[in-house]
Amino acid sequence: MIQSRDGIWHLAAWILLAQAAVTIAAAALCYGVWGARHGASALAGGSIGVIANLYMTLAALRQGGGAGVVLGRILIGQFVKIALTVAMFVAVARTGKAAWPPLIATYVATLVVFWAVPAMAAPRLPPRSRV
Repeated sequence: MIQSRDGIWHLAAWILLAQAAVTIAAAALCYGVWGARHGASALAGGSIGVIANLYMTLAALRQGGGAGVVLGRILIGQFVKIALTVAMFVAVARTGKAAWPPLIATYVATLVVFWAVPAMAAPRLPPRSRV
């Protein structure tokens, strides 16, 4: 099933909002349980995931061009997303102030959201009949 352009943007917005919500919730939890350093680290890790995905979303869903242009935009967008993610992790590491477990855990949580939201939004298919 092919989704309309509006449907794809709607799904992308839900993914980004869910990632932001998970980031804020994890940061608040870490802050409440372990303190400011862990809360800030969780916020940084989640923000890395959200910012990188926001860039990729805007690059991939930009309008215009044929199939080759769109594929090129997606490939370049993915490369830049990875480079941006690495650069942000390096910037956090250089501060020397990060608590790595909450930072990595919250970053991974944004990746889980990236896959979980579309899976939950997918139309439910009827079970296969046995032959």
